[in-house]
Amino acid sequence: MMFLKQWYQRRVRANNLRKGMLGRFTFPAFGYIAFILVLILFGLTTKLDDNSVLKLDESDATKRVTINAGGNAIMSSYGMMMDATAMCVMGFGFLYAFCRKYTWGGVTFNFLICGMCFLWCQVSTWFVNLIFTGKHVKTEINLEAIIGADLVTAAVLITFGVAYGFLSPSQLIVVCLLEPIAMKVNEHIVVHYLHTSDAGGSILTHGFGAFFGLGLTLGLGIKAKNIPEENRQTSYVADSFALVGSIVLWMFWPSFNGSLLYDDATVQQRVVVNTYLAICASCVTALVTSHMVHGKLDILEVQNATLAGGVSIGMSCSYNVDPWVPVLIGGLAGILSSVGYGKIAGCMESVGAMDSAGATQLHGIPGVFGALAAAIVVVATTNNQYFAADTVWTEMDDNTNGKQFGMIIASIIVTVAISFITGILNGLLIRIPVCGTVPNKMLIDEMPFFEKEEETPVYNTSIA
Repeated sequence: MMFLKQWYQRRVRANNLRKGMLGRFTFPAFGYIAFILVLILFGLTTKLDDNSVLKLDESDATKRVTINAGGNAIMSSYGMMMDATAMCVMGFGFLYAFCRKYTWGGVTFNFLICGMCFLWCQVSTWFVNLIFTGKHVKTEINLEAIIGADLVTAAVLITFGVAYGFLSPSQLIVVCLLEPIAMKVNEHIVVHYLHTSDAGGSILTHGFGAFFGLGLTLGLGIKAKNIPEENRQTSYVADSFALVGSIVLWMFWPSFNGSLLYDDATVQQRVVVNTYLAICASCVTALVTSHMVHGKLDILEVQNATLAGGVSIGMSCSYNVDPWVPVLIGGLAGILSSVGYGKIAGCMESVGAMDSAGATQLHGIPGVFGALAAAIVVVATTNNQYFAADTVWTEMDDNTNGKQFGMIIASIIVTVAISFITGILNGLLIRIPVCGTVPNKMLIDEMPFFEKEEETPVYNTSIA
């Protein structure tokens, strides 16, 4: 009996050691492999923009050709590029600090996603172009490419919000590699086959990220009953950090929507103005609706629903419409998002749809609403050339308002379908043990991923 007991104890120790070694080296293995993959593919598929390459004077090889910064249109968008990047790194980062037991995790893993996706998006652009054109054309790295990477990264960060606390770092690496490709494929279909313009990404960025995340959590098999209730609690300090993130996102959202339109100052200014009006409106209506629904302001809705106007105006932000239109769209989005947090979130969990940070109520539902609003605006106008300078769909000679309405509806359906299905497939893939899955009892708990010292209580030693 003693021999059997010792043998069993040795087996238990060996098994625990194996699990510990797997947990210790899984993230580094996935991270280094992904980095090496990015490095190799960067060398094969990217190049510097022609304006960034050193050029020598033909008459004097000792002198280089200089380009006036003012003559390079894309450099005028540098400020907006930094604003969009700040939204991803700071805005989403602080917003995801809202959970008491996942504050470090929310900020740190947001940072990881940004670093990985900013690089991988350039490779994804080459890969998707290769799929649809069959030609090997290297991606030019310039500010336009960086801005495009910001928009794709935002979608992955939205997905992270849906699956907040459900993924290990190694699983996040896999998501960062697969979701940008799926998003780029969907974008190509919507823009080039359905001829739908979505300058601010109502469905191409926000909707895609939210519904991909819902599919991901479904594929992972996450159930609300398996999450420890204490792990879902917030704190005053954590919620205060999240409010800072909301303010950063709110301030920089006009730049996010208009950053890619650097070659047309008229359209870019209209995008900024329309976004500004819409997000101001959602700030007001979200706060009023939150108080009406709960009797007091709900901090989760203050942090999120106030931003819904920026999401909903994304598709129509470039439209040449009267100022009251973005105010109406943004105001309705704020009401819809606030009600979503107050009423719809609980219904979603009851049917098995998990959304840890409520990203569906901020990005998914307002994104679809924004696309529907754009479709209504398209039908309402009596002149089909009303949007000729702003959209790709007017390049079709036989297009009509009714036909474009159908194109936008088709774009919504295609985006939701592609994002949800690819999200499910991604979730099923990262469920395999080698990806380092998170046990149910550790969901929304950063403790397994960080070195932490015991907090020393602070006592007030002052004498009254």
